[in-house]
Amino acid sequence: MRTPRLIALLAAIGSAVAVSPSLASTRVAPADFFPGCAPSTTAPALTVGRVACQRLPSAAIGGTTAFSYYIPPGCAPALKRHCPVIYALHGFGGDYTSVLGTGDEPSAYIAALTSAPDPFPVRDPWRYADPTTWTAKPAIDAILVAPDGRTVPGGYGPTSGLDGFWVDWNPRYGKGGNSPKYATAPPRFEAQLTSELIPYVERTFPVGRGREWRSLTGVSLGGYGSYGIGLRHPDMFVSLGSVSGAMNFLFGPGLDVAGRPMPGPQVSSVGVGPVIHLPGLGANVPVASLPAEAQGFAVALLALGDPAADAAYFRGHMPRDLARNGFAHNGSGQVLDIRGFYNDAIPHNPNDLKDPGGVMGAVALEVIVIEMNQTQQRAFKDTSVAWTVALHKGTHSNEYRNAWLRDLLSKQYALLRHADGSGKPRAAATSFDFRSTDSAFAVWGWKFAVMREATEFLVTSQVSCKQLTLRGTGRVTVTVPASCQTGFKGQRTFDVDLGPSHPVDDPGVGQLSAYGRTATVALTAY
Repeated sequence: MRTPRLIALLAAIGSAVAVSPSLASTRVAPADFFPGCAPSTTAPALTVGRVACQRLPSAAIGGTTAFSYYIPPGCAPALKRHCPVIYALHGFGGDYTSVLGTGDEPSAYIAALTSAPDPFPVRDPWRYADPTTWTAKPAIDAILVAPDGRTVPGGYGPTSGLDGFWVDWNPRYGKGGNSPKYATAPPRFEAQLTSELIPYVERTFPVGRGREWRSLTGVSLGGYGSYGIGLRHPDMFVSLGSVSGAMNFLFGPGLDVAGRPMPGPQVSSVGVGPVIHLPGLGANVPVASLPAEAQGFAVALLALGDPAADAAYFRGHMPRDLARNGFAHNGSGQVLDIRGFYNDAIPHNPNDLKDPGGVMGAVALEVIVIEMNQTQQRAFKDTSVAWTVALHKGTHSNEYRNAWLRDLLSKQYALLRHADGSGKPRAAATSFDFRSTDSAFAVWGWKFAVMREATEFLVTSQVSCKQLTLRGTGRVTVTVPASCQTGFKGQRTFDVDLGPSHPVDDPGVGQLSAYGRTATVALTAY
């Protein structure tokens, strides 16, 4: 997506917020940011058969956050059995109640655990938006957990109540960065999920521990979060789901390429002297002084940065640019299930015309979602990653989504480990590709640390216990999993020199094979 399309997206979001007072109201921090949620504790009194919420202290976002959850009767702690978990991320302008609802008003996600439209599949999904019209189905015994994706009062960021975009914010613009725009450390929403919420749930809820017990899904911006976080951590989940996911919503200028490296002459990096960080003009937006309904989408320029100057940071968090991270295989095939659906942006229900303002916003958002998902589909195809995606009728609204939720949840559930020992989680990867702009990361038991100044992609490919290929710049320290019982010259941990980093952050050319150096390392038993 080029900058004009970014503007169109923000305009569409603004329109949707403007016609939805409930969304605009989330921008104002109330005295109690999480009303009715149980206080923070290491031993929560869990509620069964009813949506509830729990507060949780967070070092990642600098304050107390919360999450809602639903424990089906078949997963009650008294039964002393472990159940799988589906983590569900809300969309733009939402909060911890947006996906699951509340105890008094549970959402269609809760209904989908025990019922569905009948007959199915449906030709007219808007007629089945109300779950009370659904037919009883076998129970899906999965615990649902929905985190809150907003900055919190007294926490990190320029103000509270801002969408976190499900990313660890660009450290450049927080306190201590080279272009600080607010007076705190950057909030880290990805880390809050992966390093705080998931461990907390696995310590205190009746759930199994580890990858085979976890799936991730999301709606709209939450669909982006599901794929963005999931493709950055493909070893943490068995399945990723998306409902009208807002993929790749910020593409900066640069080569619009995806997939495996494009052909070109191999050249070494040309970095000499210190790296020059281009000015991030987009982050000069005075977020805290904007109207409440505008703060949410303007803060994206702080969360990810300037679309041009911070192109590498954008791309390091965009599902389109992370598509190849889904290329992880064992002897039986791809191990990460990736699925979802989006709509055709047409208001099929005649009653939609009674609310032309709401329909216009919902149509505009889904039009942009269509292009994003088509781009995502091409990226997965280019990287030989299987993606199960469907196109349904309707706009960017629950009116058209609800009828399909049971289908998505049941298929994600089928690949999880179940309380009775059944389920079909796919075995961990024995070979994989992975790319990241992080200076240090771990995936599938491997560890990589890169010594370089610029923000650039390190690309790993054909990684297995027998060999690996690296492409990029800097000095890379690799640690092979102990289970491989292999290494380089008898060492599990070794360095690979890819040459100096470039003089500026990657402007979007990191997919070209002419970028950086390539090194293949053969591993031998020790």
